[in-house]
Amino acid sequence: MKRFAALLATGAALSALAVTGATQASAQTTGGPSGPSTKNCVDGWPGIVNLRLCASVTDNQVVLSGYATPASVSWTPQKVSFNLTGAVVGGATIGSDSPYVLIPVGGIPVGNVSGTAPCGSNVQATFSVTQWGWPPSTATLTVPVTC
Repeated sequence: MKRFAALLATGAALSALAVTGATQASAQTTGGPSGPSTKNCVDGWPGIVNLRLCASVTDNQVVLSGYATPASVSWTPQKVSFNLTGAVVGGATIGSDSPYVLIPVGGIPVGNVSGTAPCGSNVQATFSVTQWGWPPSTATLTVPVTC
């Protein structure tokens, strides 16, 4: 039993490190609009692969990105199907991305959707594992577009 608890603790620590690394890496800016900018991230329900969904809003420009980290320390790198979508609440779709990505032990960025949304609107994004035969794991985020 102690060995199982230690294994779970190790897995949680590795997942936390991967998510922290993803957050730090995505916090770097690469230029673009110079207006007010906000960034929000949310974690999905734990599953075989842990999900993190982030939305970055600068003026009316919205960038959505996902990050996937294996939940187990015994993970064997494998390709996994995902779906990332974003839309203005009550309005147009911003875009979608359905990548089939090789997930390494340390995790990896998955999907990228960008577009514009009207000032004063809200954008809702969903990032999910769509691997056949796996339990669902989804992260959903709603962010305001304040220009």
